[in-house]
Amino acid sequence: MPRLIVAAIALALSACASTTRNTEPGTYTKSSGREMVASHPAAVKPAAGKSAAVWTEAMDRKGTRVVISTKGRSLWVMQDSTVMFKAPIAVGRTKPLNYKGKKFNFATPVGKRTIHSKGKSPLWVPPDWHYYQIAHDYDVTPVFLKKTSKVKLSDGTRIEVRKNQVGRVNKFGNFWPFTPGKEIMFDGKIFVPPLGTAQRQIPHVLGTHKLDMGNAYLIHGTNEDDDIGDVLSFGCIRMYNEDVAKVYAAVPVGTPIYIY
Repeated sequence: MPRLIVAAIALALSACASTTRNTEPGTYTKSSGREMVASHPAAVKPAAGKSAAVWTEAMDRKGTRVVISTKGRSLWVMQDSTVMFKAPIAVGRTKPLNYKGKKFNFATPVGKRTIHSKGKSPLWVPPDWHYYQIAHDYDVTPVFLKKTSKVKLSDGTRIEVRKNQVGRVNKFGNFWPFTPGKEIMFDGKIFVPPLGTAQRQIPHVLGTHKLDMGNAYLIHGTNEDDDIGDVLSFGCIRMYNEDVAKVYAAVPVGTPIYIY
């Protein structure tokens, strides 16, 4: 790798780089924060199985790559054998969602992936399981709206879909779009906005940047810093916004990602 490229990566990451203990981070706690991230993934070798095979390939690989330990809740950007940057992360929850015969697994998948695309100020388009989760948690019924839906409510108002907006029509016939990011719940139901509407695009929850790993898995920021270090995402890798911004700037599309 030419020195100029290595220097550019180092410059992009230097603002968040720090020296910490070379500690096994399998017992990561939120109170310990960044200091529980090992200085190198070589210190966090998995015992066996698929994780060990992914770890071995990641350690043998040359060039720029991202290496992620789900057990340690840690991410490293590497150039050859050198760690250019490291950061704490949140990973996917291990408990699946079971809803009326449907099962959804949210564990972050072990394996090799690739950065397919990148984006700033991303909007989250919730999959259907997001609404099943809410239905499960709040004991309400999901109602999937269509582009032509008009649903009467018990108070005499109605929910309508007009072009790319989902809103409520009051008793005087006035239409008011719902605020994107606010769940639409009335009469013991959660109303699911159609894809393509503003109400199906939720701002802020993905933070300031995203890196798409394919199959709806992302590395992204967060609007809840307390999440970092936990096992609570729906399969994605969450980072502090300042950390994901550095990774975004330093890692190009096509970069391999090793998750073990």
